[in-house]
Amino acid sequence: MSGPLDRLAHLVASHAGSPLPGDVREAARRTLYNVLATTVGAAREPATDIVVAATAGLGGGAARPPGRQERLHPLDAALATGIAAHLDDYDDTHLSTVIHPGAVGLGALVGLAGLREEIADADADDVLLAFAWGVEAQLRLGVAISPAHYDAGWHITGTCGAVGAAVTAGLLLGLGAAGLTTALEWAVEGGLGNREAFGSMTKPFHPGKAAVNGLRAAWDAATDPGRPGPGDSLTGPEGLVPRLARGAFDADALLGDVGRRWELLDNTFKPYPCGIVTHPAIEAAEALHGPVAERGGPAAVRAIRLVCHPLVPELTGNVRPEDGLQARFSTAHGVAAGLLRPAVDLAAYADGFVVSEEARRLRSLVVFEPREECARDAARIEVTLADGEVLTHEVAHARGSLARPLTDEELRAKARGLVDRVRAGGADALDAATRQPGPGYLRGLLAAVEPDGAGVRAPAVEADGVPAGSAEDVALAELLADVRLLPADHRNVVAVGGLLDEGVRVRRDVAADGDGDGDGDGDERERAGAVAEALVLAGHRPAVAAAVAPCTARHLPRADAARAVAAALAVTARLAARLGVGVDQLPGFAAALATVAAHRPAPRTALMAIGLAGTQATGVTGTATSRSADARRARLAAADAVTSTALVRGGFTGPALPLTGRRGLLSLLARQAEPPLTGADLLDEPALDAVLGHRAPA
Repeated sequence: MSGPLDRLAHLVASHAGSPLPGDVREAARRTLYNVLATTVGAAREPATDIVVAATAGLGGGAARPPGRQERLHPLDAALATGIAAHLDDYDDTHLSTVIHPGAVGLGALVGLAGLREEIADADADDVLLAFAWGVEAQLRLGVAISPAHYDAGWHITGTCGAVGAAVTAGLLLGLGAAGLTTALEWAVEGGLGNREAFGSMTKPFHPGKAAVNGLRAAWDAATDPGRPGPGDSLTGPEGLVPRLARGAFDADALLGDVGRRWELLDNTFKPYPCGIVTHPAIEAAEALHGPVAERGGPAAVRAIRLVCHPLVPELTGNVRPEDGLQARFSTAHGVAAGLLRPAVDLAAYADGFVVSEEARRLRSLVVFEPREECARDAARIEVTLADGEVLTHEVAHARGSLARPLTDEELRAKARGLVDRVRAGGADALDAATRQPGPGYLRGLLAAVEPDGAGVRAPAVEADGVPAGSAEDVALAELLADVRLLPADHRNVVAVGGLLDEGVRVRRDVAADGDGDGDGDGDERERAGAVAEALVLAGHRPAVAAAVAPCTARHLPRADAARAVAAALAVTARLAARLGVGVDQLPGFAAALATVAAHRPAPRTALMAIGLAGTQATGVTGTATSRSADARRARLAAADAVTSTALVRGGFTGPALPLTGRRGLLSLLARQAEPPLTGADLLDEPALDAVLGHRAPA
């Protein structure tokens, strides 16, 4: 019997031959308009600058992210687009799942336009159809595993988003049902994101990377149709459902009434740039801004009580945010901003305003009163003033909710505040472009938001410090920051040295740099991926190949690289034991740790690399086994390690405790507390001997 992903692929492929219903097409257009606006609005923010600068230094291409002038490799453009789209938390939201589907879908479209020029020239109906079905697929998957999956601590936009990107890309690439099945299987394996990343740049990284992973899955299925997929990565023994959703899965929610029931119609658009559960509290506080100003101003406020849904303090209970990204997950800050400002907009989340004394004081006064009977889109605020007067306001349904959706004019007003600061009159031009029928649809959309000027900023300087404490995250970061302390003559370091020598020989034979001489021209990610793939096909394990390949780069000192790979594989072996999975289910983690350690990072840079690696490590794997599938996993893991190292060295941020935080990798997936990830005996780890293919002497 076929699995749910195969059935979904056949249903989508069969229905995608028919035009979209009018209301569905309009919902897709509005979603695309809104997410293009939020992408352009964040196109020049520090996180976007870092991604563009870091990836432009790795290899070029023809794809241009919305609101930027630089041309990037298509996958890098997809990554930058998805990150910018979600960076301000101002994009669309499907309320019952809390998925932000537009960011992933737009990322896939931008990448596709760079991969194939004919897609940039595709007809409006074809683009909107593919985008709509991509949104629908990720939302249906989200509904099928909700609420267990999100409640367990996973960022559902990242874990489900890759499926949407694969569908959008697959339809525009002309995949049939069989090819789409393969793409979906790989896309589910490529899902990522835990909620520990919220409040850092790593949160918007999730939809950006989901766009990349889904696009790659569809592209590989289209260009190499003979390569088998990984099998059932959704409901199989190591699939998403048992590993990340506590076994909860509603097949009818995924597969029932396809083409007749549309989750896309329940997608909504945010009036405020922050977590959706904060919106009713902000609206209530905004309503009291005038009355408070008339009665002595914010200085007269003595107490603030907020009646809200229990998810509010659970998801956004941070009362001491330190910057704008953290403030987007602080309902207390949203309340303070609403009382202090006539309208809560992007300026309310500027770092300077977040750390201002008046915002700090008001946040400290907020007391949450969570009630189960309070709807998610409702809130009641009570503000007590110095003279004892109590001002109250209640919001039954927040603006932007399904009960009070943004009108077209409200959506255009929002877009003007985002797009027009990058291109004068751009919001109205973009609105017209989304309504334009006929060919050249994507090209017209991107042309409407071309910036008036401004280039990329310089990458940030690496920071030195890491949070104080004895957490395993910190100890691991300190280890990776100076692997030179490990003995070069240890048997496992010597063994890795031999593997690096083999990898260097393979590197000379692959043509990833254009001429096969390994001299460094071309994209290092392609070279590293080709080396990893060749090593697996030569018989090496995926985790080993993925860790070794990027460390064969000529500019990396061999001794440092050998120590880095040995340490990374030992840590990954211990992590695998803690998670109850095989080490080859974590090739990306091994590759990321090895690559950053070989670059002699600052401790904080190493910690951020652990964050990017940890947020992508789920252990989700399909049911089929083949050397071809292992080779693909190693290839992508090695290439991604090069990208993530460039990002964190440029200043990309992640959570302070990516492994041991409340929603960190170990907290979510660990089945046992031992062994410790670091320690004096790390290189003597028995599992490392097994991974490297030899045994310790008797």
